[in-house]
Amino acid sequence: MKKNKLFILISIISINLFVSCFDSSEENKKYIFRYNESSGITSLDPIFSNTKSNIWAVNHIFNGLVDLDENLNIVPSIAKSWKFDEKLLEYRFILRDDVFFHESDFFENDKKTRRVVASDFIYSFNRIKDDKFSSPGRWVMDYFLDDYPFQAINDTILIIRLKDPFPSIINILAMKYFSVVPKEAVKNQNFSKNPIGTGPFKFKYWMDNVKLVLLKNKRYFEFEENYRLPYLDAVNVSFIKNPESLFINFLQSKIDFVSGHYPIFQEEFLTIDGDMKSKYKKLFFLEKSPYLNTEFLAFNIDKCIQEQSILANLNIRKALNYSINKYEMIKYLRKNMVFPANSGIVPDFLSKYNFNAFSYNLDSVSNLLKIDNQQYSSVDLFTTPEYLDICEYLQSNFSEIGIDLNIKVNTPSVHRELVSSGSVCFFRGSWIADYPDPENYLQLFITKNKSPIGSNRTHFSNFYFDSLYNETFLIKDSEARSDIFYRMEKMLMDTAILIPLYYDMAVRFISKDIEDFSINSMNILSLKKVKKKL
Repeated sequence: MKKNKLFILISIISINLFVSCFDSSEENKKYIFRYNESSGITSLDPIFSNTKSNIWAVNHIFNGLVDLDENLNIVPSIAKSWKFDEKLLEYRFILRDDVFFHESDFFENDKKTRRVVASDFIYSFNRIKDDKFSSPGRWVMDYFLDDYPFQAINDTILIIRLKDPFPSIINILAMKYFSVVPKEAVKNQNFSKNPIGTGPFKFKYWMDNVKLVLLKNKRYFEFEENYRLPYLDAVNVSFIKNPESLFINFLQSKIDFVSGHYPIFQEEFLTIDGDMKSKYKKLFFLEKSPYLNTEFLAFNIDKCIQEQSILANLNIRKALNYSINKYEMIKYLRKNMVFPANSGIVPDFLSKYNFNAFSYNLDSVSNLLKIDNQQYSSVDLFTTPEYLDICEYLQSNFSEIGIDLNIKVNTPSVHRELVSSGSVCFFRGSWIADYPDPENYLQLFITKNKSPIGSNRTHFSNFYFDSLYNETFLIKDSEARSDIFYRMEKMLMDTAILIPLYYDMAVRFISKDIEDFSINSMNILSLKKVKKKL
């Protein structure tokens, strides 16, 4: 019945699909980019940019010292250059002198704006660690010196000092938490609802769960071939929660771009192999690219031993790894919209080393199980509803090798609590990179990061692993760091502390009216170079 209803709606829309293209309203005479945020936006203040929806909105409005391009390379933003000392403890940034905040009455001068200076960054960074704001990005300040970590030599020279060497600090500084804000606006209004930044678009209007409107910043400092960016006149963000309504709006050209793994989009638009169906190819682009999110199963060995579970046995954990046909799994359950995790926890497109963990191999399973020659009891796997299909597939795989899997489904909040508290032996997990460095994944297994204090929910603990991890902070050479990361990841897979399932993929459906659209593997949406046909 649901499919029939959708078919009727699609049929009606197809009759009127092109009518909207000739809408003569004043709005459609401008270059307006429209996208949707189903999960909503909670704040437009950069210090609260901890969700995808918040990050995207903040990225349109604000700038930081540096940025990530579509290939995850660090590129200049407000900082035009930088250098660091031999000990990797002090960084000197040279700022542009042509960056201005968006116009506002809070700037008490004729121009209603002012130039960004180095002291603005100090003010902005200090907000992140200020307890009165309770920023979820507070953890990023742990890398900086406790006393006087930031210094403005003059308006264009900013010094940043670290507690200890940290090669990825430049990637950290590209996070949206480090966007620059003007103290005049922060002190005089509800800044999270009425932001003032420096970005390619300036804030115009926001009604919760209705619409967010951003307008072109005509004084934006970046150019492309002598053209002052951005090309678009405005950005409109809607907040449609119902997937069917979102689908219909997209077909009616009321939305230019949809991102995410919506079943209704994949069912209607995609073949079983994950390609765009021919009837839609003239209307929409399908863009697929790596996304730094790893989905996996993991073991809390301490809990497994305590429960006297068969999962405390290394050979059993290895056998489970070998028993999963990941290519079949992602073809039928994810329409090839993800990549099989044949490497370790670090996505293979991020790592610079060749690594092959466990591939589907029933002969290896048989050999491992023959070693123990025992009867196997059932095991419990804890998960959340959205991954039930994957877990049921694994249930079938495991049963073929003689291991019964009981699936325990809980809400996301209950699941997080069970896993963080160390209450379960075997659980589904995932990790989205905070910044593009293998170190961000491997820190999940450091002894000092054991949950509930940290994010090491496996309670893996190895002195040599920890020492290798600490060594990476002292090494400048990327190849040498990669070698150490390889050794660390091999240790994890040798102990079979987890079962990597797949690396996520960013999936985007884009109107053919949109040009020069790109998103990097951190899934950061940048619209400053996007063009739209009328």
